[in-house]
Amino acid sequence: MRKSSSQLQLSRRGARLGRERGVTLIDALIAIVILSFGLIGMTRMQGRMVTAATDAQLRTTAIQMADELLNTVIVDNVNAACYTLPQSGACGSSAATARTTDWATRVAATMPGTVTKTVTLNAGNGQMMVSIGWTARDAADARLLNVVTDVR
Repeated sequence: MRKSSSQLQLSRRGARLGRERGVTLIDALIAIVILSFGLIGMTRMQGRMVTAATDAQLRTTAIQMADELLNTVIVDNVNAACYTLPQSGACGSSAATARTTDWATRVAATMPGTVTKTVTLNAGNGQMMVSIGWTARDAADARLLNVVTDVR
């Protein structure tokens, strides 16, 4: 039994459709792989953005804490030596010492990781430097903020 030309065309068309279906499946798989890489890249970028925002927020908090202490010293500049950490020299004001201790406790509670606090006064030129150090949440790098102002 011989196949007619129309039957041959139909069988060829069917074979071609089967091959095209396989190519379409491969195209779909490639598109899914490309989409997956794009989504992974976006997830990484979002994670880095969250880390950068958290770091900026912590730096802002440290600046606010340092500014608070320096403004207190400017108002009470007679007792400026009482606001140093660690305490250096004689201090005649127990209230100033209590404010400094309270400030140091709040800094330690506010900042993450290992926190260091140093406040030094240069009596010669009246400049006070506040240093606040902390480790980031991922503990990868230590952060340090130094703020200097004239408290005369």
